[in-house]
Amino acid sequence: MTFMQKNVNMFLLVLVLVVAGALAGSSVYYQSSFDKLTSKQDDTSANLSQCTADLDNFKFNLEKTLRTLNTTSQDIRRYDELYATKSEELDVTQSSLEETTGTLKETQLSLEEETALKKKYKEEYEEQLDISQGLEEQNAILTSQKAQLEQEVIGYKQDIDSSEACIDDFLEDYDAGLTSAMKDDVEDCKP
Repeated sequence: MTFMQKNVNMFLLVLVLVVAGALAGSSVYYQSSFDKLTSKQDDTSANLSQCTADLDNFKFNLEKTLRTLNTTSQDIRRYDELYATKSEELDVTQSSLEETTGTLKETQLSLEEETALKKKYKEEYEEQLDISQGLEEQNAILTSQKAQLEQEVIGYKQDIDSSEACIDDFLEDYDAGLTSAMKDDVEDCKP
C-alpha cells in the first residue's frame, strides 16, 4: 500500500497531467474543429449571402419580367381588340368595296349602253341631217323649179289670155265676116 500511497500522488499527478493533456489535446482538437466549422460556417454564410443576393436579384428580375409580361399581356389584349376592330372595319370596307364594285359595273354597263345609244342616235341624227340637207337641196331645186313653172304658168296664162282675146276677136270678126284683117289676126294669135 505504500506503493500506492507513495505513488498515488504521482499517480494522481500523472492522471491529472494525462487528463490535462487530454483536455488540452481535445481543446486543441475542438479548437481546430471549431475553426474549420467556423470557416465552413463563414463560407456557408458567404454562400448564403451570395444566394440571398442572387435570390433578391432573381426576385427583382422576376417582378420585372412579370410587369413586362403583364404589360405585354395588356398590349396583346389591346392589339387583339384593335385587330378585331380593324378586322371588322376591313370586312365592312370589303363589303362596301364589293358593293361599290357592283355599282361601278352596273354604271359601266349603263354607261356602255348609253354610249351605244348615243352613238346610235348620233348616227341616226347624222343620217337625218344628211336626209334633211338632201331634202333642203331638193326643196331649193323644187322651189326654183316651182318659180320657173309659175313663170311658165304666168306666161301660159298670158298666152291663154291673149289667145282667148284673139279667139274672142276672131269670133266677133267671124260673126261679122271673114276679112283679110281676120286672117292677120289669126296669125297673131298663134303662139
